[in-house]
Amino acid sequence: MTPPPDTETAPIHAAPPLGGGGCPSCDHSVIWTPTGMVNTIAEWKNSDKKIQQLSSMYSASVPPRFQAIYGTLLQKHGHLFGDEEKQSKIDCGEKFRKVVCSNNEKHESSFRHIRCNEPGCPICYPKFSTRIAQRVTDRVQGYKSVYKGKKPPFHLILWGALASDGAYSLYGNMRQAFAEGKRLAGILGLDASTMWYHPYRINPELKPHLRRYRTINNLDGKIGFWKLAHEDVLGIGALENYIVYGPHWHLIADGWMIPTLQFNEMTGGGYKKKRYLDSEKAVYETAYYISTHCAREAGKTSVRYYGALSYRQLKRELVYVKEQEALCKVCQALLKLFPCNIDGVLGEMITDHITEKVRYYIYWKAGSKKPDIEKLKHLPPGQRLLASFNAYNNT
Repeated sequence: MTPPPDTETAPIHAAPPLGGGGCPSCDHSVIWTPTGMVNTIAEWKNSDKKIQQLSSMYSASVPPRFQAIYGTLLQKHGHLFGDEEKQSKIDCGEKFRKVVCSNNEKHESSFRHIRCNEPGCPICYPKFSTRIAQRVTDRVQGYKSVYKGKKPPFHLILWGALASDGAYSLYGNMRQAFAEGKRLAGILGLDASTMWYHPYRINPELKPHLRRYRTINNLDGKIGFWKLAHEDVLGIGALENYIVYGPHWHLIADGWMIPTLQFNEMTGGGYKKKRYLDSEKAVYETAYYISTHCAREAGKTSVRYYGALSYRQLKRELVYVKEQEALCKVCQALLKLFPCNIDGVLGEMITDHITEKVRYYIYWKAGSKKPDIEKLKHLPPGQRLLASFNAYNNT
């Protein structure tokens, strides 16, 4: 059994010109619909009511997410974080603050950068990947606290069958893509999973060039191709020039799985088990990497939880929010904050200590007795998490 080929199976067409300047209030503006149709708003308003219900309207200023008859690769199969050709603002990514250890300035320090709020910005997209990774890590750790004694969750890559002509399956939107991923995960036999949809792969023809770039510049071999593609290290333009269509799913999962040959016979697809994630750091790093090139769609979350990790089966409640002082990871000293210019030259100190908000959550299995949240609020922070887990285990 071989994994699906990394080749584009459908031609790429240029997008037609947009009329009316993309104004959603103008009846003569050209609009996209999720089914790939291109109409004017007036035509859409006069169309059959069933068609209107099946295809919610997008203005010309919002590109189609999947399967456009016309358009670029990203317009046809979905957008990624950081896939725009240019950064959103001129100063995106510029340094403006520096965090320094109050005990030893040589300890691990960090810069704060100017960030926009655009998920497609090739400079600021890590902000969104970080958010996703933090939330996924929190939920996976909560799952591990409830289901103790099990093996650590693992990183899994899953793909479906190819069509008879060797082409990849097409998905009309994120909902369809996740529905297929959920079906495959169910056949596989997983007990719990966190799932991302990835519509693309790095073009195999470019991989030797990316490896050569990494070697020539003495870069760590752990630096992934997707990071290099986001940074356009080969100078060939936007991220779109580095990728080909190749839908698959990444999962952080738990549970027994059927053998690969049996799975292939049942579905025509396959899977690859990467590694066990035996620490919180491993979960976060994996979730962050996966989130840097997963599919995104306006108004939709890029992650789904299934099985024992789902919202229906794993309950959560906020116990406590505390604002505490941020400490140096090396010596646990207070951290100072300075303004700086783009070259990193420091100005006068802003504050001699930095604070951060920490949220404490309690997780429990649906159907079991809910822990006493009020009692947990009066415990010291160090004991609260342990006590919350014991509250579940003693029910």
